[in-house]
Amino acid sequence: MPDVFVSYNREDLPIAQRVVDGLVHEGLNVWLDMELKAGENYDEITEERLRGAKAVVVLWSSRSVKSRWVRAEATIGQRKSTLVPAMIEECDRPVMFELIQTTDLSKWEGDLADPNWRKLVDVIRDRIAAAPPGPLFAEGGVKKQIGKGGKRKAPPKQVAIRKEHIEKKRAIGMGAVVMSLLVLVIVAAGGFYVWKPQQVNALLASFSSNASSVAEDVASLRSAGAETPSLTAVAPAEALDNAAPVVAVTPAAASPVADVSPVSPAAQPANTFRECAACPLMLNVNGGTFMMGAPDDELGRKAWEGPQRKVAMAPFAMGVSEVTYDEWDACVADGGCGKYTPKDAGTGRGKLPVTQVSWKDATAYAAWLTKKTGRVYRLPTEAEWEYAGRGGATTPFWWGALNDVSKSGSGTAPQAVDTLAANALGLLGVTGNVREWTQDCYVNTFAKAPLDGRSVEVAKCAQRVLRGGSFSDGVEALRIAARARNAPDFRDRLTGFRVAAAP
Repeated sequence: MPDVFVSYNREDLPIAQRVVDGLVHEGLNVWLDMELKAGENYDEITEERLRGAKAVVVLWSSRSVKSRWVRAEATIGQRKSTLVPAMIEECDRPVMFELIQTTDLSKWEGDLADPNWRKLVDVIRDRIAAAPPGPLFAEGGVKKQIGKGGKRKAPPKQVAIRKEHIEKKRAIGMGAVVMSLLVLVIVAAGGFYVWKPQQVNALLASFSSNASSVAEDVASLRSAGAETPSLTAVAPAEALDNAAPVVAVTPAAASPVADVSPVSPAAQPANTFRECAACPLMLNVNGGTFMMGAPDDELGRKAWEGPQRKVAMAPFAMGVSEVTYDEWDACVADGGCGKYTPKDAGTGRGKLPVTQVSWKDATAYAAWLTKKTGRVYRLPTEAEWEYAGRGGATTPFWWGALNDVSKSGSGTAPQAVDTLAANALGLLGVTGNVREWTQDCYVNTFAKAPLDGRSVEVAKCAQRVLRGGSFSDGVEALRIAARARNAPDFRDRLTGFRVAAAP
């Protein structure tokens, strides 16, 4: 049972997710209702987590103070002495909670050293430490407590929690009961559409690809006064100083590769190229524009996956598949890749995606390809990865709104790259199989990221972005917009990469 329950209004989800991420970073066991799995009963699981929590963190905002569900959860936390309120914006709290000491997080941007954040964490730890062993509420109801004189206190009135877009009030008389049921049906149907319209829309109409050209979209951006690739891209001042753009380089004549023979262009699929027998097959990707990031209503969306913004992409080339052991071993045999030979964990090598490679290892492989072929190879920028991975789709997955295990690259181990499903562009294994390194330094927002597909680079970058999820990850991590990050020298069996290049 998680120690911390976070109560919030649905419109405050990005802030709530930031708070949850901070608490998890502090080593706390936290539950947010977005963690519900398919088939779980929303009401029962939510109430169970609420009543079993040792600390109930309530995030007050101008929206949550009007929510009966947040008020009810705060009331239960107050009765159990587990309430930990926090203000995420200036607002008038409900009268009954005005006298309770509340932490001010209205200006908190995620800094874990912020004094107010430290206060909140300290209060939560105090609540957890003060909680008696075992649950406060038994399965059969509220545990009876002993009062003065040995008499048992009456249990507090239990409140059933349903955080939906409906309410069910008690009423006297058959007319009130019938009316409540009608409201329940109508609002539940409408609420599903309002809450998750993307899934409903996916069932009503198929996605039509954006036919506008790069020039038209850039002109549209300019007419709207938005930043375009012709201007200097602005990034967060605190995160993007000394940014180094990825520069497109005109392909030079390829130099011979000592350990491999050249490949005939006629043997390549349309719009692809492979410069040597052991080189990765590359796909030329046309330029265009797309909406990068997850929309606010996408199921499983994290705060760091947005805000969405329109990005104009120049043409580039992308590896059709993840780099394989065969391709990596060719680099090592030629004296490249630092002569590092990653272990295969007993699963085999060959056409399986190479794993146990860090971001630094991946960039060393790209440098070897560049030296051997004369074409500039590198890791794809995060924008390039998502643009190519979507293949024109706007849904959570490149194939649609709902997960499809036959296309997700999930399982108990990595699979050979040529056995995986291809997206609309022909890229294999975009989701699942292994997580893929990108060029970008991790920043937890797209608010001021470049609008021309460049990578985000900062001095002393501590973490690099990973995309695509792995064979062992849950559904949320397999969404096209899902982001992960790790240190540049991190290696594990779930992580590999594919390369990008000048077209």
